[in-house]
Amino acid sequence: MNIRQKYELRMLSDDNQVDMERIAELFSVHLRTVRYDIEILNTYLTQELGTACIVVSNKMAYVEETFQGKLLTSIDWNTKDFYADRLSSEERMLLILFDLCWSSTYSTIQELADKYFVSRATVNKDIVALKDYCKKNNISFVGNRGRGLCIEADEIERRRYLAKIIRDYTALQAKGKNHTSSDYAQWFLDEALERIKSIVLEVEDEFSMYLADVAYEALVIHIALSVERFRTKVPYGDLKKLPEMRRDSIQYQMADEMVQRVNRAFQIQLDEMEIYYVALHIGAKSSIAIRQAPYGEASLEYYCVRMISDVSRQIGNDLTNDKRLYENLLQHMNVCMYRKQSGMLLENPLKEELIHSYPKLYQVIRQVIQAEMAPEIIVDTEDEIAYILLHFATALYRREQNAGRLADVVVVCATGMGTAELVVAGLRNNFQLNIKGAAGAHQLESFLKGQEVDLIISTVPLQTSRSFVRVSPILRRNDVVKIGKELLDMGFDIEKPLRPHKNWSNTALWLEQLLEAYSGKEQEELLKSKIQMIPKNKKEEEVGTRYMLSELLNEQCIRLDTKCVDWEDSIWKSGELLIEKGDITEAYIQAVIDSVNEVGPYIVITKGVALPHATNKIGVNRTAMSFIRLHTPVNFGSRHNDPVRYIFMLATTDADSHLGALQDLAEFLDRQEFMSLLETAQEPKEIVSYIQSNESST
Repeated sequence: MNIRQKYELRMLSDDNQVDMERIAELFSVHLRTVRYDIEILNTYLTQELGTACIVVSNKMAYVEETFQGKLLTSIDWNTKDFYADRLSSEERMLLILFDLCWSSTYSTIQELADKYFVSRATVNKDIVALKDYCKKNNISFVGNRGRGLCIEADEIERRRYLAKIIRDYTALQAKGKNHTSSDYAQWFLDEALERIKSIVLEVEDEFSMYLADVAYEALVIHIALSVERFRTKVPYGDLKKLPEMRRDSIQYQMADEMVQRVNRAFQIQLDEMEIYYVALHIGAKSSIAIRQAPYGEASLEYYCVRMISDVSRQIGNDLTNDKRLYENLLQHMNVCMYRKQSGMLLENPLKEELIHSYPKLYQVIRQVIQAEMAPEIIVDTEDEIAYILLHFATALYRREQNAGRLADVVVVCATGMGTAELVVAGLRNNFQLNIKGAAGAHQLESFLKGQEVDLIISTVPLQTSRSFVRVSPILRRNDVVKIGKELLDMGFDIEKPLRPHKNWSNTALWLEQLLEAYSGKEQEELLKSKIQMIPKNKKEEEVGTRYMLSELLNEQCIRLDTKCVDWEDSIWKSGELLIEKGDITEAYIQAVIDSVNEVGPYIVITKGVALPHATNKIGVNRTAMSFIRLHTPVNFGSRHNDPVRYIFMLATTDADSHLGALQDLAEFLDRQEFMSLLETAQEPKEIVSYIQSNESST
């Protein structure tokens, strides 16, 4: 039963009789078409009610009053009425494309004309616009004179196209119409969407893993499409491109729970393939799931550090110490890599607004990505670049808002007194802050109701979503560093912590730096407090330190012109230097090789340079690095950066200690003089000497 026939049945239900000539005129069809509609309706009513209820006489159709109220009880009215609600040409084009993407078979022009109550000529005009849309969005449209129209795509591509069309259609409607229902009522019942949303939220809470708003909405749409696909018995496309996934992964477990609840809620039976696809959808957008994947964190860290450094230099605004930007960018690059390997493309609903608001920054980021980013990491599209732009724009806005003012701080301890005073004294000795007061932990929420603060500094653990740093009552150096990092992340200007010299017994160097930094008479008291902080215990100060590159890469872990037969041999040779020093075991080297075999040559970070590493810490005793120059370059399988001659092996025991060294390495690899030195050095000490003279990490 088509929409016109449903419309005719509704008219009979409302008025008991209809003028068939009037219906023909109303729908621009022949009278015989209306007569045929009545025959179809009578056949349907015979099946549903046991009798043909509609009588035709003198071009009028009648229904007995005893049956009038029963006509609509078994009709599915969840179908768009394209007669009553006329469409613009652009809306109709998108809906036609949606139909083609939804179906794995061909559709004819006449079928589309009948559905949307327009002429064949109108549909032909729509197809011209549809082809342009498909070309712009890389959708494979096929027109076959004998068979009709279709979209050639596998299941992943079809679902991506459907989501894209839905977003474009709802955005188009939002410009010119007021809606009483949700944006997606065109395709889904509001109550169905609400039920799916509640299921996703419930599972998020149970697994304590949360999606971003855009990712959450995209997942809800995907599940709604799956439910509708099952109900309408639309066949699935090809899923051969999907990568393997472990059933014990958190994304698979979440997907399994979501699908089972959806099955119960809608009394359907989505199969294991749907669990698999929902899991991929979650994995592509979840930072927690991403961190479980065996991808190369160090190589992504390198790219993030390099990107922040390059963008900072080009825009004239130093963001290299913005930890929040770095962490957000690293998380996003993890997601980019997952999407790239899963064959998914990102749709960014803020793209146009972001590019329009930050045109220069967008161009800089785009140039850096095209010049520096490995193609296996990110798909170079406006949508992806605009998301990266969002992170940089947020960092700049945060810095602009906070620069030039003091951070408002509250100090928290068990009682609000005693230890809080010690913390306040330490803070005043190290930072210029606006300390709003002190409070006990149980008083904090009450305190915050009357005060706006930027940062909470506490000596006790807190359960709060606000920014806070936990410290010792007597501030240690690592406490000062933590607070400084947090303030920098928030965009506040603070004095840069003095960098300790690697020879901890040489206090003269410390005094020289202090006297130079605090030479004014009015800074005498501050200078005294700083002198008291000169380290006296090497072991205590090493806790939480960030290594300089020269502290990791010394002459004992550098070899020049090493002979290797292939890339695996080169990884073993670079790792053996660290085994000799007791930094790692053979298990770590094997983990690196296994990771490359599983994921690909992600460790080849730039032309001719590899950074072998593994994300797990098995076999790592100490944070360490080695370097070997190969006698003959070897191929790792990186199309753009092979062959590789320079191997920097990295092993790390934590997430932070190596970042300073990594930042310097990224800067050095961008210098032609350093690359020339790697090529021509006769002794390891030449490389070490260069690093010691030029490193700048803090």
